[in-house]
Amino acid sequence: MTRRDFFNGVLIGAGSALSRAAPPAQFRAADWDGPGGIGDYASSNGNTWKVLEAAHRIRDGRYSSASLAAEDTRELFDLVIVGGGMSGLGAAFYFQRGRKPGQSCLILDNHRIFGGESKQNEMMVDGQRLLGPQGANEFDIPTDPAGDAWQLFEELRIPRRFQYQEWPAGLRPLEFDRTNYGFHHWVHAASFGHFVDGRWVRDFWRSEQVPADLKKWKYHRERYYPGADWRRWLDTMTYQHYLERVMGLSGEVSRYAHPILAGAVGLGCDALSAYAAHQVGLPGFQGFSNAPGFPIEFEQVPETGWHMFPGGNSGFARYFIKALIPDAISGGNELDPILHGGVRFAALDRRGAPVRMRLGSTVVRVEQTRDIATVTYEINGKLRRVQARGVVLAGGSWVSRHIVGDLPAEKREAFQHFSHSAVLVMNVGVRHWRFLYDLGLTAARWDSGFGFSCNVRRQMILPGYRPKLSPDAPNLITFYIPLYYPGLPAKEQGAKGRQEMFSTPFAGYEEKIRGEMRRLFGQPAVDAIAGIILNRWGHAYVNPAPGFYFGVDGRPAPPEVIRKPFGRITFAHSELNGHQFWLGAIREGRRAVNQLADARS
Repeated sequence: MTRRDFFNGVLIGAGSALSRAAPPAQFRAADWDGPGGIGDYASSNGNTWKVLEAAHRIRDGRYSSASLAAEDTRELFDLVIVGGGMSGLGAAFYFQRGRKPGQSCLILDNHRIFGGESKQNEMMVDGQRLLGPQGANEFDIPTDPAGDAWQLFEELRIPRRFQYQEWPAGLRPLEFDRTNYGFHHWVHAASFGHFVDGRWVRDFWRSEQVPADLKKWKYHRERYYPGADWRRWLDTMTYQHYLERVMGLSGEVSRYAHPILAGAVGLGCDALSAYAAHQVGLPGFQGFSNAPGFPIEFEQVPETGWHMFPGGNSGFARYFIKALIPDAISGGNELDPILHGGVRFAALDRRGAPVRMRLGSTVVRVEQTRDIATVTYEINGKLRRVQARGVVLAGGSWVSRHIVGDLPAEKREAFQHFSHSAVLVMNVGVRHWRFLYDLGLTAARWDSGFGFSCNVRRQMILPGYRPKLSPDAPNLITFYIPLYYPGLPAKEQGAKGRQEMFSTPFAGYEEKIRGEMRRLFGQPAVDAIAGIILNRWGHAYVNPAPGFYFGVDGRPAPPEVIRKPFGRITFAHSELNGHQFWLGAIREGRRAVNQLADARS
């Protein structure tokens, strides 16, 4: 159940970078970025203005090989990894595990801190430290000792049991999602509410408000295709076609499912492959499996499922950094110091270390000869160049297609099938959340307006992080806001969302979220706001249209084409899986490193 975990490549940080529009010149960086909170992640809340500008220079062709005048650092690495998100960190991890004495690796990351969208926000409200995700969150505890997730947990020494906040005795009982995803569809609970006709309906799916077609969508177990190649069959149609033409459901079901699918894979049912919906666990496919599937009643969620570090999947990124460059995070190798130890930035790029990371470094060109690869990057306004025996591109495909010299035509064509859409992630710090408690809610969904859902969650606690859980204590309300426009072609939807993101300053989004909270929860909710952090991700999701997974008319699927090595260059985009999640990103990184090793052997 890793569907909730989305996007992972570091050059996702390029955000809206490669839309043909330009960001409005009248904004200053501070007006656009907004507050970044406190702590080590304060200067890297999503796509910052500085990252955006650098990415636009790439898009506009400012770094063709003929125009590059870069300082040669006279460094040669066995491996250079472009991108410090989960796929890049995974590539570095498997390089380190198999490296020979003397071999070295450099990770170039365009953000001010590692992690890609697996980063966190931090704020202090009335003396209480609050952590929330910038993007990726949720994981399940592995149960198969033969699986790669189990092996990663073993090698990184990640525990399998966690402690969460206790709900005070004497208060009205409430159920809490431990993540920011389960309440969308996958877990049912009385404390999850739906705003219907101007009023809140608690435990919507047990209410009389549910139309018959929605019930059929959720619970029907008919198999609609007899063949063993049903996955390929699902990839021939959109999810909306499957719902309305195959299952015979009304458009009301598609409209209800649009934001859920967009929250997991970027766009709604009209644009994405039905197999993408199956991949993330949406209903309609129960007949193809004997597994019980979703939804799960709250009390039946297994102890192995639905966990989240306080800052989302920043926890995994920090575990990898601790394994790769131990001095880069202060403290020992236990869960608490790894999650909450300060980042020692100087240790990341220490000369002579087997694995190094160079932050604030935007790769603008990758070229190769038979003997060597050259990687040019921009740092502090200057161009520099390093050499490598192999290069793993672990950022976003919308950047890779622009920076690789002499990219083969078949890869250029395949990259045209990778369209992307945007998401906003807003963490709203409140002095209290009694306005939700009085409604009997911890999570909320609505069908019109700005965004579609939000929640407060039960936080994982540790010796160094023990926030109080009470309706009268500070907390974070997290909003995931996909930008999608049903009815338009997928690429137009993505471009329109990025244009909205470009043209709206922080103050505009602050006004929108305050207005939505007032409409949904009343003026007390607005009065309780202590701070807002906005994370903009312009290319948050790849949008797998029909044919993305299995190809069309006998042609290979686009990810299959991109996975093939190109000389000394391999590609480890998390997007290649369709649905982007932490373990899938790690697998792409491992595959890319192994391809380089195989080529040398």
